[in-house]
Amino acid sequence: MASTIILLFLILFSFIEPVSSLQSGSSAEYAYVPNEKTNDVSVINTTTNKVISTVPVGNNPVGVAVNHDGTRVYVTNYGNDNDLGYTFSIINTGTDEVTTRLVDEGKGIKPFGVAIAKDETLYVSSYVTEKVYAINPINNTIFEIDVGPKPFGVAITPDGKWVYVANSGNNTVSVIDTTANNVIDTVKVGTSPYGVAVSPDGKKVYVTNQGSDNISVIDTVTNNVTATVKVVKYPAGVAVTPDGTKVYVANHCKYVGTVSVINTTINMVTENIIVDENPCGVSIAQDGKWVYVTTAGSENDSGSVSVINTTTNTVLPSRVFVGNRPSGIGQFIGSFQESRVETTTSISSSFDQYLIQSLIGKPITLIAKVNTTSQGTKHPSGKIIFMEGSTPIENGIKDLTDGQATLDTSSLPFGSHIIRARYTGDTDIRPSTSPPFQLTIGSNAFWPQIFSGSILALFGGIVTIFVAAITKKYL
Repeated sequence: MASTIILLFLILFSFIEPVSSLQSGSSAEYAYVPNEKTNDVSVINTTTNKVISTVPVGNNPVGVAVNHDGTRVYVTNYGNDNDLGYTFSIINTGTDEVTTRLVDEGKGIKPFGVAIAKDETLYVSSYVTEKVYAINPINNTIFEIDVGPKPFGVAITPDGKWVYVANSGNNTVSVIDTTANNVIDTVKVGTSPYGVAVSPDGKKVYVTNQGSDNISVIDTVTNNVTATVKVVKYPAGVAVTPDGTKVYVANHCKYVGTVSVINTTINMVTENIIVDENPCGVSIAQDGKWVYVTTAGSENDSGSVSVINTTTNTVLPSRVFVGNRPSGIGQFIGSFQESRVETTTSISSSFDQYLIQSLIGKPITLIAKVNTTSQGTKHPSGKIIFMEGSTPIENGIKDLTDGQATLDTSSLPFGSHIIRARYTGDTDIRPSTSPPFQLTIGSNAFWPQIFSGSILALFGGIVTIFVAAITKKYL
């Protein structure tokens, strides 16, 4: 039975910022990949297969839903054992930054799967509370819906009438009527269901069963399982091609990761594609030509995304490297109209000045440089934001002058800091954010040390110069 609930994070929906106005242009498509261990989202241009921005979000992001006009991305942050974290981060795709964080104020919801209806209503599963939350940010309403134990994946039919939720704890799928916001049916499936995908015509639902290593195919008219398809091992993410002829399933295996390809006419696996180990999330480009699979790799590896050609079922030779332990439960690809020039931001150190300016008590100098690759192009305008994690450093928002901005700061205490440089963009140029860079300020040695891409500045104040270089790429 659904009931309206009042949560403290509800009022925060009213402060969702409007999406930045975009110039009319061609439709640009992007993949938004959540990285659980680095607590950020990698933004991939699916035309170039390059990471163009890295957006800090909450703790342990797992689920992603892109709204239908591509202007916002909703990210569920599960949090960790000692920190409830944020329940949601909302990314403005026009600026690639989080405009709103929705906090559950200690209620411990810990959201996981998420799907979005055309009216922007979110359906969010909570593994902890064993509920699905129907959240409408337009009219500020939230309903809680009791489902089965340990709900994970969530998917909604194209007409928005039904939501399907995988309940890992009792091997069922709950069917929610979105008009009444209550469960109208429960479907018995395989063992430990996890991922859910709906066919483009809304007639079939595909559920990955991690415990029984198979896929349950549900007829949405009768809500009966009409087929069970054996796959490799531990199926997780699942997606259906836009023409409905193929289903791609990520088999979450160590050592040798695979993606099973199911022919939907005969409900059989026709091919198993080898990818990197520990594949998890699956999403398909809107033209149906490419499949994006998040792969966590081994425990200490940086994560990556494998790109599969759906015509040949072959993997592109170059993986797209993202943050640590990428997941991506849900449809993490979206598109919107965009005509601005892309940028990429990186952050590094200037070793020459680093070694010369080695006096105790000096502030750390951060220098951001915006470079363009096209001769004769104007210097990008806008601002550089120097950030620790996702928070601007004190007095760290600076205007660009001739493509450069500088910050002198003594505000960073002893300890480890994640530093980023963010270019805000202008009317002609897209914003971008550097990958995280670790700066550790210590006090147990005299000379600075360089290690693993990190910098140790000693006694709390040896001068270090960072350079944030931004290069232009044309769509």
